[in-house]
Amino acid sequence: MRHKWTNRSFLIALAVASLGISASPVSAQKAPSGGGGMGSTGGGVGSTTRGTLGTGSYPDNGNTGIGGIGTNPRSIFLSGKVIMDDGTQPNSDIRIERVCGGIPRLEAHTDSKGRFSFQVGQSLSVDTDASDPSAGVQPNRQWSSSPANGVNSNNRLDPLWNCELRASYPGYRSDLVELSSRRSLDDPDLGTIVLHRLANVQGSTISVTTALAPKHAQKDYDKGVQLAQKGDLLNAEKRLAAATVAYPKYAIAWFALGHVQQLQGKDVEAGKAFQAAIAADNRYVSPYDALAALAIKQSKWQDAADYSKQAIDLNPVEFPNAFWCNALANYRLQKPDAAEKSARSLLKLDTAHKYPEAENLLAHLLAEKGSYSEAAEHLRAYLALVPNTKDAATLRADLAKLEQASTQAKQ
Repeated sequence: MRHKWTNRSFLIALAVASLGISASPVSAQKAPSGGGGMGSTGGGVGSTTRGTLGTGSYPDNGNTGIGGIGTNPRSIFLSGKVIMDDGTQPNSDIRIERVCGGIPRLEAHTDSKGRFSFQVGQSLSVDTDASDPSAGVQPNRQWSSSPANGVNSNNRLDPLWNCELRASYPGYRSDLVELSSRRSLDDPDLGTIVLHRLANVQGSTISVTTALAPKHAQKDYDKGVQLAQKGDLLNAEKRLAAATVAYPKYAIAWFALGHVQQLQGKDVEAGKAFQAAIAADNRYVSPYDALAALAIKQSKWQDAADYSKQAIDLNPVEFPNAFWCNALANYRLQKPDAAEKSARSLLKLDTAHKYPEAENLLAHLLAEKGSYSEAAEHLRAYLALVPNTKDAATLRADLAKLEQASTQAKQ
């Protein structure tokens, strides 16, 4: 017996237009009272994208604006080795990056045998051209002038607070080493970081044009990043714009400029900057992902579907947020098969369960086509991941109805 599923209460949160500023699924885990887990803090879709610009808490020592220099009474040294799981020999082009609050920062390069060692914060360069493999677009998370977090017992900002270490090399995904629990007297040897070869990946989280930027453009870019970190968005915009004028192919500068503009409410200008980043390097995936998130924010569902598909086609491994944007956009475009395909792909990719709302969306899609048993399974998974969601009582009632419909369908 087939029942028409008419109770849509467990997808109220999908009314993105009413939210106006966000459709972020992961915020439900961090703020369960936010209403069904879709997020309401603004910025963009998918609150796990790192390597983008934002306004959340991040240590700032008032010196470089990015934390880590001169902040601890003792210097912190770290060392280790990088290997590649496909047997490829390491080389001196592998970057070692400290990622704090989502902002990647170059600390060192490996030697020809994959070894590395450095003093934390000794390098002055800052990057946003690499995104965390577990991340989506979240311009509201990483940057702030607030020093309220990451303060150690000596009342100094901790350069390892909210930080991870990773290796970075095109075509590979790195293991992550959590640093926030480390202390200056700990053994500096981090062991081995493995780079995993990515299959079917044409695009990258790294722009190939970065290395060709002239020194004065790099200086403007680095200063723009630091100013944005401190919350001085207007002057950050000026310096990042100067970097793109000096070097129009500077894709990561265009990308950073777009996020700084977006933080100021300049969505039209931000969209143009992201487009310019793609024009500068069409295999740099991050701006496609940012444009998809921006389109979701503006309820431009076809644009969101198109940009997210481009991101997925270029790199179906490192941008789970693109699958979320694609699933949500196709749902709103009344293309349930495409939405279901992206939602399922996201759930396979999202082993850390940072997109619980994908379970919610998939439950709805399956219920609509009469797959009540599987729909109940996914709604049950969503409630397990976000048990304190605002609509938990209603969702549990929906789950009971799905379970009843499943039982009746089998009779």
